Amino acid sequence: MKKFLAVLAIASSLAACNNSSDTAATTKDSLDSASSEVKDRLDSSTDAAKDRIDSNTEAKKDMVDSLHKDTTSNK
Repeated sequence: MKKFLAVLAIASSLAACNNSSDTAATTKDSLDSASSEVKDRLDSSTDAAKDRIDSNTEAKKDMVDSLHKDTTSNK
């Protein structure tokens, strides 16, 4: 009976550890997902910044074109 209780205690402690010996793979997976999330956020903010720059550039180009058109039509 004592041996059975000892085996049961050991099995319970191993089950309570929840495969903690597998932490390297778990850590790698969580780091991979975190880095992927950061990359996605950076890509998103980079795309948004590029869109704003393109929009501002296009607006300024249109303004210069209209000013150029106004000055050439007055001649």
